[in-house]
Amino acid sequence: MWRSDRWIPWTEIDISQQTRGGPGGQHANRSATAIDLRWSPVHSNAFSEAEQQRLIRAISSRIDGEGRIRIVASDERSAARNRQLALKRLSMMVSDALRPRRPRRPTKPTKSSREKRIQQKKNRSQLKKDRRKPGHDDN
Repeated sequence: MWRSDRWIPWTEIDISQQTRGGPGGQHANRSATAIDLRWSPVHSNAFSEAEQQRLIRAISSRIDGEGRIRIVASDERSAARNRQLALKRLSMMVSDALRPRRPRRPTKPTKSSREKRIQQKKNRSQLKKDRRKPGHDDN
């Protein structure tokens, strides 16, 4: 399977067909047109160790107990179109997970935002002072 700059070997991808509901009425109930795709990023030879770790960290919620990603596609009436859809979803998931992220640059608050914060604190302090009983010692 093609992923932007490299191949995931077909031997690593397990594709099976099954019956599923969805568009097509009785045809969908009687024909095995749904695609169940499974791929294990943990055991893949297509990526370096660092890329594997990044991939696993990014898609950890989609990985099952066996360390495999499962994608089910039953949107179309045709098994061939569902297969293409499942492969496209896998490709998008992998490319999104491996896309380099821009590092966050820490920023400082602006002068006006600091002044605004101090003014809000003073207003809040004054409000609380005004709620006190008369004759209370003000330090």
